[in-house]
Amino acid sequence: MSWKRLSENLYVWSDTCNVYCVKDGEHGLLIDAGSGAVADHIGEIGVRQIDWVLHTHHHRDQCWGTGKLREAGARVAVPEHERYLFEDVELFWRHKRLYSNYNDRNTFFSVGKDMPVDESLLDYETFTWRGLELEILPAKGHTHGSSMFVGEIDGQEVAFTGDLIGAGGVLYQYHAMEYGYGDQAGALFTLQSCQALRKRAPQLALPSHGQVITDPVGDCLRLEERLMKLARLGGAMRIFGSIGDHGLDFLPDPRFIQLSRHLLWSGPQACSNFYVVLSESGKAFFLDYGHSYYAHMSTGSDREDSDTMRFVVHHLDELRESYGVNKIDVVMNSHIHDDHTVGVPYLVRHEGTQVWALEEVAQVLEDPAAWCSTPCTLKKPIPVSRKFKDGDRFQWEEYEFEIYHAPGQTEFHMLLATVVDGQKIMFTGDNVFKSEAPGVTGGLTDQVYQTTVLRNSFQLWMHRKCADLMESIAPDVVCPGHRDVMPWDARKTFEYRDFIARKERVVRALVDEPADHYVDLWWARLLPYDGYAAPGESIDYRLLLRNNLGRDAVFEARLSPPEGWQSSGEFAEIRIADEARGELLLTATAPDEPRVRQLLTVEIRIDGETQGPVTEALVTVTADS
Repeated sequence: MSWKRLSENLYVWSDTCNVYCVKDGEHGLLIDAGSGAVADHIGEIGVRQIDWVLHTHHHRDQCWGTGKLREAGARVAVPEHERYLFEDVELFWRHKRLYSNYNDRNTFFSVGKDMPVDESLLDYETFTWRGLELEILPAKGHTHGSSMFVGEIDGQEVAFTGDLIGAGGVLYQYHAMEYGYGDQAGALFTLQSCQALRKRAPQLALPSHGQVITDPVGDCLRLEERLMKLARLGGAMRIFGSIGDHGLDFLPDPRFIQLSRHLLWSGPQACSNFYVVLSESGKAFFLDYGHSYYAHMSTGSDREDSDTMRFVVHHLDELRESYGVNKIDVVMNSHIHDDHTVGVPYLVRHEGTQVWALEEVAQVLEDPAAWCSTPCTLKKPIPVSRKFKDGDRFQWEEYEFEIYHAPGQTEFHMLLATVVDGQKIMFTGDNVFKSEAPGVTGGLTDQVYQTTVLRNSFQLWMHRKCADLMESIAPDVVCPGHRDVMPWDARKTFEYRDFIARKERVVRALVDEPADHYVDLWWARLLPYDGYAAPGESIDYRLLLRNNLGRDAVFEARLSPPEGWQSSGEFAEIRIADEARGELLLTATAPDEPRVRQLLTVEIRIDGETQGPVTEALVTVTADS
């Protein structure tokens, strides 16, 4: 960490974010705070008093050290639309929805302890300090409430842009573009914010991470062009109709569509498709079992409660009466999401159905509290009686199945293939979709694509693997998790692979290298995410790490528990090879009295350089039982 002078009265301190200081004599104004270490070094540039800290947004890497600066006498101002994530953040964490959660905004990177705020930074107003006037402009994109500050310093117009844009016209983090589930609305917001910044045409733009932007207009144009390529890529997921395009055809009761003698489909009205393979013995094999209609999901922002996954039995009477099924023998889930798993606990309890699963899927089904940092987890644990590895083959009745780890729409996803009635069937879950897209010669054409939900865990290799699997298995029919069943051939495989390749090129152009480091939200993940302890009890945490840096690296980590909790305070260390994974064990001990839900974070260092408290979990101390 050190100071760098940008102009006569403008400096930058390199920390978990860039901390900028505007100097006026012995007084200073800071843009963001980082770890707060700047407080110990401010005298090196002749500043005796930090008057203000202005925050561009609420993320921990920007403000985990703000308390230290307040203790030194600084006042704090924050964007008006994120003030609650500073001064009421404990309440936010206490009530944050964890299960059946389809809100992917990156508020998960908020601090854990309430932080006093002295002033709100109002959109399109001016903050004035010792003759310096900073206009406050919306910088929506990286976060919903981000702001940028534009003003004249040392004879040139300067913009403090937060994490809106990086030098060269790139995004700081691609995964921050996701707001609603899979929507990447942040790309649209970033586009608008870049247009506003470009029209102001400052001479310098000062981002929160990376190098000073010396060509703000040119870099804005470059990022806008890259965002437009993302918009034109297509592949939008449109599954949110109330009962589907053909819903009225399936009222008053949902009914199966018989695809062949031994293969049934729930029909397009279902919230999520499920399928039944029939055996000559009268047994049934289920692939997924969710809601009968989408309206049951109740996950929208208009829903007041968190208990939205109330399941109503469907299709089972028809299965017995029309198809002669005498036992629902096995159910497998294509992936972990609640719209595909919500009916499984009913099958287990009331039908005696066995749950089989790919290992990567099973770990989340059995312990959702550990993994509920990932979206759409069902709160009820599902016991798995048989687990499979990637590439296993297994027999059920007269059918032989192939099972593969296919980390597409989510990391915790499989592909399942078998031959039914002479056709190679592939159950693809939420990986494969089809939608209308502009054709090369005009008009609309069907486009096969791979869904992308960034908070579900995304690295570029994951989707390449899905394309490889589709090509190697070469199904005749694809049975997807949503929309219509699709005949499949080599042409469809080519379209699918081509879409994934085009998407990778677009994403790589949007971020710095190594691309996966800036794409991967889950390079560090703490388990369990939703933890409970009795007073005085310890919780052991697993910190899962993956190295996307393009080199071997040493990772160190230490817990930062809430007040009253105890931990060693020491860094644990592991060396991880390039493209490999590692794990560290960390322990925290609860205080001696019950506590409401609080935030616990982990500070991580890579090759000795702190990344700040980048990953988190939630903890509750329960009363003695």
